[in-house]
Amino acid sequence: MPQDLQKYFQFSPFFVDSASMPDLDWERLQNKIDQLPPTLANLLTSNKTSEFIGTLAQKYIQLSVRGSDIARIIRDVILSDVYIGDMPAQISSKLGVEQNTAVETARAVVSQLFAPVIEEIKKLQLQKFGKLPGSSTSQQPSIPRPVPGAELPETGGNIIDLRNQK
Repeated sequence: MPQDLQKYFQFSPFFVDSASMPDLDWERLQNKIDQLPPTLANLLTSNKTSEFIGTLAQKYIQLSVRGSDIARIIRDVILSDVYIGDMPAQISSKLGVEQNTAVETARAVVSQLFAPVIEEIKKLQLQKFGKLPGSSTSQQPSIPRPVPGAELPETGGNIIDLRNQK
């Protein structure tokens, strides 16, 4: 298999799990995709999406093997299986990267990949979760930003006391 084609299948949100997915799960996935607006379905299968994910994996994660995990997260957000505001947490936990890297990666996905289809994604997210991150007047969902230099309330060691937080 040519290298470009192999990378396409590895980083494509549509094909990422195709080799290991049972027929019934593949049929469910295809049914969900069939219900998407055409622009979102095209985003899942586009070669440009696969290239974007490969570049993103190299830039932020430094390991192209983790690109398939990013592809899964992107697919799950587009299908509204994952709330878009949870992308940083998903990226951090699935890829094992620091929260700052996860937030930066999520911002890149939203601002670069999702930008042309953000309204369709917002609509699906609102239908599924009944909410959107950030204000309803913003052009794109806000991804939580770390506050530089903010001190965390500690009770000792690395335990954070959240009881008195608002």
